[in-house]
Amino acid sequence: MKSPALAIAVLLATWAVSALIDVPQSDAAANAPSFDMVRVTEGVSVIYGPLVLPDEHNRGFRNNVVVVDTGDGVVVFDPGGSAWAGEQVAAAINAISPAPVVAVFNSHAHGDHWLGNEGIRRVYPNVDIYGHPKMKARVEGSDGPQWLEQIERLTKGSANGHVVVAPTKTVVDGDEIVIGDTTFRIHHRGPAHTDNDIMIEIVEKRVLFTGDIVRNGLLGLMESDSSFAGNVAAIDALLAMDIKHYIPGHGKIGGKDAVTAYRTYLDTLLNQVRAHYAEGMADYEMKPAVNRALSSFSDWEGFSMRLGAHVSRAFLEVESEEF
Repeated sequence: MKSPALAIAVLLATWAVSALIDVPQSDAAANAPSFDMVRVTEGVSVIYGPLVLPDEHNRGFRNNVVVVDTGDGVVVFDPGGSAWAGEQVAAAINAISPAPVVAVFNSHAHGDHWLGNEGIRRVYPNVDIYGHPKMKARVEGSDGPQWLEQIERLTKGSANGHVVVAPTKTVVDGDEIVIGDTTFRIHHRGPAHTDNDIMIEIVEKRVLFTGDIVRNGLLGLMESDSSFAGNVAAIDALLAMDIKHYIPGHGKIGGKDAVTAYRTYLDTLLNQVRAHYAEGMADYEMKPAVNRALSSFSDWEGFSMRLGAHVSRAFLEVESEEF
């Protein structure tokens, strides 16, 4: 099994190669990021990130950012994949509200979700930043500098990042943080997209930010701290909650249909790998059959690039179930 440092290096190397191969400059320019806020419900908005890979055009911004008005300041979930993005998020908030940003939540340790901490801190130096203990440890360890260096390289320095800004406070499953008139309830279901995912429930609004436990229209890598079975279980748990609005880590809000679609992808892939593993197939031998079983997802961004890695990672997970 890869170490976390090796896993993150593989992820970022894949991004770098893919950016060169799969994203022509004209396409990337056409997907230059907007920081327009889209209303989810009263007091809750989302800024949609583009689905393309990090480059000098999007300056590292590619995730969904959630903005919550608590009546006692603004709270931001996942402020973007670069210091520049974090500053743009702060500017977008300041353009429509005099209220300061008083807290930030980071959903997991992948840099496209937390490198924006630096930009938020430039505008609000004392803002509290919350994350899972494992996420905080990863960012403060070797993963943080690797993400910072690689995003700067992929964006040719336009991400404008200089320092790693990790969470200042940690939260675990069941914690509730009350800010103004709003309760933020933390859900951590164990290894899923990573081993440090948190989902943030905005209790009074019946809104749940899933982080990358749910994606809509975009596939990403599952690494050594990920679990396909755990991700499916986490989705089952969130579907059982009293939630009206689900906000994914990437892609448009789509209600329960979007949530169950991603569950179908994960569950189908894992069960296909289990069946072919039982037949004695190697991971590379089963990929064509898995591809056919998942053909309805072929229009998702990253499908052709990610499927092989997903099959290989699921193969290791199935193999570990035998021991």
